[in-house]
Amino acid sequence: MSKLYPYKELVFQNIENALSELNAEDKGRYYICNCPECNQHEAFMYKNNKHFIQCNRENHCGSRMMLVFHEKVDMSAYEQKMEKQYPDLTTEQRESLDWSNRVFSYARNYFKSELLDNGYRGLSKQVTRRFVADLQHEDIVQHVFQKAEPLLGKDYSNNSWMCKRNLIFPLYGEDNTLDRVLLRSSFDENLDPKEIQLIFNPSKETRDFFMDIPEDARNVVVSESILDALSFREVDQNVGIIALTGSTKTRQVKEYMAEYKGQFADKSLLIAMDDDQAGWKATRDIINTIEDKKVGKDWTVFDYTAGMKDANENLQRNRKEFAKTYDQMTTHTKGKEREMAIDYEP
Repeated sequence: MSKLYPYKELVFQNIENALSELNAEDKGRYYICNCPECNQHEAFMYKNNKHFIQCNRENHCGSRMMLVFHEKVDMSAYEQKMEKQYPDLTTEQRESLDWSNRVFSYARNYFKSELLDNGYRGLSKQVTRRFVADLQHEDIVQHVFQKAEPLLGKDYSNNSWMCKRNLIFPLYGEDNTLDRVLLRSSFDENLDPKEIQLIFNPSKETRDFFMDIPEDARNVVVSESILDALSFREVDQNVGIIALTGSTKTRQVKEYMAEYKGQFADKSLLIAMDDDQAGWKATRDIINTIEDKKVGKDWTVFDYTAGMKDANENLQRNRKEFAKTYDQMTTHTKGKEREMAIDYEP
């Protein structure tokens, strides 16, 4: 181990050799690999950070290792690739996008966070660490804003209201590069609004929803926020998730489901918007697309425990009942017989 990297180093000739030797299985945004320590096929490596691998068997292994390659990266070739991929970005913006992409990945994997490691909003470390980074200190958030200014077109580094937002939720596009970032605060949960969205790639229409669907997932949850979607991942580690960034942000999700409906052909869809007027409208909107475009094997609408408004509240206040309801509804899919429920409006 080196002083720079406090983890065991694994040396390979190049990334191709590493993927082959680790029996890497492509899962979209990441690879599932054989863990070099326990030999179980449960280690993961994100495509945007191929120098780091971690075993997902937290209570049995949980090893973290750095990958070192003999073959050096040709930076000129990399820069040419970035320029070709993002011709509408300036050199400064491309450098800023690349830096932001790497620093958020690094923060998720390396920054210690008592908040995330001890069960943030009822979510375990194993669930949150793949999707959330805790920058922990306002001065770190400030530095991120300084570096991202070419992309954002505005310097938020001197805005204390923005710099209190230490929780980072990166959204990635089809090319696995950074599109948007959602920011929340654990310093002051009374900040209004609770969640801010920033576009980190001004060269295109950025994706405004989260998606993580394992190839062998039988069920896919469509929820109103990433915290709600991850609440279902907490009770089913293999459930696919699609998370909106607000009840009105349904257009891109509907377009994606219609265009790539083959991806959902063998999957049951579970719609889990907030139990309020905006959530009911979003539910009808999405189900209309599911019905019109014949997306998925079947669908149903999730029933929250009485008095609960959303999935994360349900998980925190009555985890046992939440898990029981999910199990019952995914085992016995109700499908179209639930149409009357989404037509109801008080």
